Amino acid sequence: MDQALFQLLNGVAGRVPLLDGGMRLLVNDYFVPTTLFLLLIYLWFEGRTMADRELNQRAVIQVIAAFLVANAIVKACNLVYFRPRPFSTQEVHLLFYRPSDSSWPSNPAAVGFTFAAVIWQRNRNLGAIMGLLASLFAIARVYCGVHYPLDVVSGALVGFFAAHLTARAEQVVGPLSTLIIELARRLNLA
Repeated sequence: MDQALFQLLNGVAGRVPLLDGGMRLLVNDYFVPTTLFLLLIYLWFEGRTMADRELNQRAVIQVIAAFLVANAIVKACNLVYFRPRPFSTQEVHLLFYRPSDSSWPSNPAAVGFTFAAVIWQRNRNLGAIMGLLASLFAIARVYCGVHYPLDVVSGALVGFFAAHLTARAEQVVGPLSTLIIELARRLNLA
């Protein structure tokens, strides 16, 4: 099923120039991650009251903590199991450069869904926007031939797990958030 879904999505690549251009924009290492980061900066300063702003800032810090956890999980998975990229084992319509790291789990999907899952807990609208960006990022990775569908689904699950884990680790993340927010206020950055 993983292979069939990959062939279905990647089989369209190279046939519709406008769609290819959109997917090339989405698949690259800068557009979606930069947009997610800019949305975090917006959230850091957003809030009608000081209390609302502090809750948003705590969410931003939780995203960073969850991001680190997700990357550690992906790295551990890569050390245990190496899955070749689709273009390494078969003929694909490649619309991206040839990454050399393991295809499973997808680190871009893990990052995108980590952001979306953490922010969804605080701000449903912004979380939905981030979830849409993460989904488009994941689909583009398959469409452009650099990941299998199972890779991006696994990456999304890693992102959700990292978000859940950091939410449950409030005893560690909470005091760290307080310290960071106090320091940011002293530096006029909050």
